[in-house]
Amino acid sequence: MGLYLRPSTLAEALAALADPKLTRTPDKIDRLTVLAGGTDFFPAQAARTAWLQPTPRNVLDISGIEELRGIRQDGDGVVFGALATWSDIRDGALPRAFDGLKLAAREVGGAQVQNRGTIAGNLCNASPAADGVPPLLTLDASVEVVSVRGRRSVPLAEFITGNRKTVLAADELVIAIHVAEP
Repeated sequence: MGLYLRPSTLAEALAALADPKLTRTPDKIDRLTVLAGGTDFFPAQAARTAWLQPTPRNVLDISGIEELRGIRQDGDGVVFGALATWSDIRDGALPRAFDGLKLAAREVGGAQVQNRGTIAGNLCNASPAADGVPPLLTLDASVEVVSVRGRRSVPLAEFITGNRKTVLAADELVIAIHVAEP
């Protein structure tokens, strides 16, 4: 049986990700896996189990971190918290330039997936079928990444490096997606 961690603050999550016993283990199965909405995580777990493949043992559930929720406009543009759901995006009062993203939000699975699936999860899974990536690329989005070592902003075009691969280090967490005012 592995660990299930559910921090209530960003600081707690980053502390867990900074623990080398949880993020730098020789066996990838023992590394801490970040969970937000779970819309890709749980089906993948079931598939791995069905094919008798090992499943991640240690989970960091960030869904309880309130500061990662919501969509807001600031002086520079629109900021999507990492836990902003597709329903939040679909129903949000966003500028017309975001109509493509709102249309994509309507196409992400059914109502249950739209209510649980997160914008950051969509990007971090780096699936070739990720509905949010094309409209966010057209909006020139950037991904805000943090760790105990600091904070950085990565253009979305550089964030996803291949099929299910990103530039995230083991101790980093996506906290927001930024789109400059169009």
